[in-house]
Amino acid sequence: MQKDVDWKEYFERISGACPWSLEAYNNNMINFYEDDLAIRDLSNSEANIYIFTEGYSDDDLYEIAEELNNMYVGYEFLWSHPEYTKGGNRQTPVPVIIQQDRKTLEVLRGNK
Repeated sequence: MQKDVDWKEYFERISGACPWSLEAYNNNMINFYEDDLAIRDLSNSEANIYIFTEGYSDDDLYEIAEELNNMYVGYEFLWSHPEYTKGGNRQTPVPVIIQQDRKTLEVLRGNK
């Protein structure tokens, strides 16, 4: 559950691969939603993180993210699962879907 996760520690740990995430977290630009996949506008935020507390495998999250990416062309949906360790040990401590602005991500990736 979200309250049991040290998100600051997580964003510090992945800062080498995603340097803007810690700054966004420190500036309260990341919204967290638990057990609620109602897709929301990002408004002035950098990301929405949808937390799944139980019953979702990494395959489930992959499929959900793919479906959302097909439905919402302006956003990019990424997923992370604690049991999926092929990403260089940067997985989240709980299963999540991460929603970000597609154009912003393309710019950030181009500048990295």
